[in-house]
Amino acid sequence: MNIHPLRPHDHEDAARVAISWLAERHRKGWRNAFEELLDLWRPEGPRDGWQLDKDGMTMVSINAGEWLIARGEIHARGGLREINAYLLSREGPFLTPGQRDWIAQLRARPLRLYRVTDVQPGAGMTLIDELEPQADPHSVREISGSRSAKPGMLLGARIMEIAAGAGIAGHLELSGAIYPFSKLAEAAVLAQARQVLAGSADLKLHIDNQRDLLELEIARAWLDQWFAPARLPQIQDASTGDPLLLVTDHYRVLDAAALAASLASQPDVSGDAQQGWHRLIEGDDGARRSLSTINPGRSTDRIELFHRTQRLADVGRAWFEGVAGAAVQHLTREITDPAGHLAQAGGSDTGRTPRSSAASTPDLPPEVIAQAIEQVLHRHYANWADESIPALDGRTPRQAITTPAGLERVKGLLREYEQGERQQSAAQGRPVVSYQFLWDALGISR
Repeated sequence: MNIHPLRPHDHEDAARVAISWLAERHRKGWRNAFEELLDLWRPEGPRDGWQLDKDGMTMVSINAGEWLIARGEIHARGGLREINAYLLSREGPFLTPGQRDWIAQLRARPLRLYRVTDVQPGAGMTLIDELEPQADPHSVREISGSRSAKPGMLLGARIMEIAAGAGIAGHLELSGAIYPFSKLAEAAVLAQARQVLAGSADLKLHIDNQRDLLELEIARAWLDQWFAPARLPQIQDASTGDPLLLVTDHYRVLDAAALAASLASQPDVSGDAQQGWHRLIEGDDGARRSLSTINPGRSTDRIELFHRTQRLADVGRAWFEGVAGAAVQHLTREITDPAGHLAQAGGSDTGRTPRSSAASTPDLPPEVIAQAIEQVLHRHYANWADESIPALDGRTPRQAITTPAGLERVKGLLREYEQGERQQSAAQGRPVVSYQFLWDALGISR
């Protein structure tokens, strides 16, 4: 099917006109098609048991209605008919040329998974295809969706092409049905989508069959996140890949001078009693990272040995006690599970109201807190430009920016960092910390 760009404005209300006509002329057939689609999207449990609010049901109705126009079938005039072709036939409703083109485009344009990399609220967004890493970014006009979208968001959508005319430049728009995913749900939908694509390739399915299977997985995963128990993310230590577990061993210092001398004799340890010590290790990328951290305790005769994972803590404790010997005495071990804290704190992805992080902010001037956080960020991201990033398919940011698609992905990642910092700073009542140093490290502009 040859699809031409739509004329500006001439396509408006195409979906509403089509759905109204189907619901009036074929009330039973349309209702049955709608209910069968919802059963296909979510086969578990009766629909009358769905606990969705008014906005939720509106989104389901919009997405399901557009899906049926694009892909659905209906019993009408004595047989099963493809809805899209029926609407465009001589028996269909009166449609303007632009509305006819819009209906045809809904059939031709696939529902895909896109990552939001930039947002102009009330105007538009920049999207990149999450399943085609080298695909060029798309700038789309989107008034409603851009008001709630944030950089880093994953969503399912159809991108429509609008022709130039009447003083309006040619551009891209989203079709109307949008399938947004929470951070906690996106890993599952991406895994399912990639499994569909891999399975389709193995079975050598026709491209239309592959498209239909992928679209079904997107819709199912989108709806499922509203009903399934919220999945907590698996939090891993970036350098080891082990589950992140914050482990602190508390010690009494019996001989401070002997402890300092023992640590000073270790070639991989730096620091002093006032600032604490770090045992450093050089990674495969050449960057030096902390293996064990020894911090001053709450009193002068206490120290704290900190590690990021259980394995590092067990190995690090044996190393430390071997070095320190009789200079210290172990008191207790304190373990904090970040995933457990996330479950208690809740958040938008779990459907609960997050507690303000301001409650745990030290009683310090906001400018001092911001300065301390800025120092931490600069240390944490010191080698970021040349570190392998999972969100960039394992490439480093410096490697990724060599292609237009990779450059947009990196920019999207930086905008996501900045959006998160804006939210954190607002919750903590402090100035925003700038990530400009990362843009500068790569030599890229916004």
